[in-house]
Amino acid sequence: MNLVTQIAAGLSALILVVVGILEIRFYGDQRFRPIFYVDPGTEGAVRMWAQNIGAVNIVTAAGIASGLWMANAGTGLVHGMGVGIVVYTLAANLLLGPWLGVTERRLWGSAIGQASLPLVGLVAFAVAG
Repeated sequence: MNLVTQIAAGLSALILVVVGILEIRFYGDQRFRPIFYVDPGTEGAVRMWAQNIGAVNIVTAAGIASGLWMANAGTGLVHGMGVGIVVYTLAANLLLGPWLGVTERRLWGSAIGQASLPLVGLVAFAVAG
């Protein structure tokens, strides 16, 4: 797996952790309304969803980190499994970014942000392996 793909995957993981923490801890904080669009007074109704998506983001980041480690430290099957994990998580976020934009049009900026690094990583992988 080439360096550009690995850097894109690593940065994606870092962003997923940061956004996951924000979703879990600050989903109802009105300073983050431009990111989450949680209206005042509705925090309780979205708590479960926000915290679950935050946890999914953190677990996805852990998967990327594990895949990067396996791809770099492993040989043979372990190396291939690591590459597969990284490519899968990048592809998933490439698809989920536009889906975010479809489900909530006000989050088009977040949708582009979610899909951009995975796109870079996957294109680099397709070109250079």
